[in-house]
Amino acid sequence: MTGTTAKAHLLDLLLEPIKGCKGLYTYRESLMRRVMVMPDLKVRECIDHLKRTHYPGT
Repeated sequence: MTGTTAKAHLLDLLLEPIKGCKGLYTYRESLMRRVMVMPDLKVRECIDHLKRTHYPGT
């Protein structure tokens, strides 16, 4: 998985459980900025952590 693909995947995982919530657009923009500046290794570690903790959507 490339760095960009991993970042998009992480963003999808984090947003899935809160789809339809009020204020999601503002939160999404903020989250997207934070994920895009993360190093690729950190993104992959976050995805692995979410999978290990059975995060909704994984």
